[in-house]
Amino acid sequence: MSTTHEELPGPVAVIAGGLSHERDVSLASGRNLVRELRQLGVEAEAYDFDRNLLTRLEQDKVVAAVPALHGQFGEDGEIQTLLELIGLPFVGSGSRACRVAWDKATARELLRREGIAVPQSVGLSAQTFRDIGANALMEHVMHRLGERVVVKPTRCGSALGVTGVDGMGALPSALVRSYAYCEDALIERFHDGVDVSVVCVEDADGVRALTPVAVYYEKGHEFDFSARYTAEFVSLEKPAFPEEVLEELSRTACEAHRVLGLSDLSRSDFIVSPDGSFVVLETAITPGATETSVMPFACTLSGTSLGQVTLDLVRGVLG
Repeated sequence: MSTTHEELPGPVAVIAGGLSHERDVSLASGRNLVRELRQLGVEAEAYDFDRNLLTRLEQDKVVAAVPALHGQFGEDGEIQTLLELIGLPFVGSGSRACRVAWDKATARELLRREGIAVPQSVGLSAQTFRDIGANALMEHVMHRLGERVVVKPTRCGSALGVTGVDGMGALPSALVRSYAYCEDALIERFHDGVDVSVVCVEDADGVRALTPVAVYYEKGHEFDFSARYTAEFVSLEKPAFPEEVLEELSRTACEAHRVLGLSDLSRSDFIVSPDGSFVVLETAITPGATETSVMPFACTLSGTSLGQVTLDLVRGVLG
């Protein structure tokens, strides 16, 4: 382990892993964060989210934590609640804000009320789907949202359980796939355009956006979980939109961060149409930090690094 960074009073814990469907992604994010922090001289170590976690944090005299847990237990407020209980400073949003942002339907409604464009959508629980029956629902859903829709779990990440649907016949099976991850599903109107993500970082001077990143998936892999973490299926670039569009995306991402009550860090995902109009798909509480994730690339485009941004955030929570 490297020598403790001279400006930090002790070691930093990067908490990754856990038992969610996104465990492997979380472990990859954790490894990358630890490596980047160590390169800056920070005494950083990865800690798994298990029954030994709290004991290890205390024994190792950890002074701050960087949650890198994705999905359940990491972005739903659970790890944040535990860290709040033991009084350990940590990077990221508090437990209450996490619970709000983790639920896509709730978060979208809050954004919509503030005038932020989000896809038109319908929420449908597994219980309603079973009790009412697919045939009675599908025609009404398609009439409202159109023939092309996207089905996704209300509470999940990394494109798990997400399916693009073209035509009413494929909708029931897409819902069943979504319900494997969450008992509530969102059916949203399909928006054609470029995927653009904006990472926001907060410090004593306020919230600022890093350079927006366009995410391009190989055709046929747009909703594929594995494609998001496989270099040959995904490419990251600076978006080829006019500067005023990029500025508006950045402003909206910062506004979403504020509306949802988030702290330190977030990533808002947009679909941007050719005319520059856009909708916010979601705002993530814990941006991925894998080598194919948006956040490290956004840091590089912005003239900094993942390690430096994380170190600055750790300094901030330590006061």
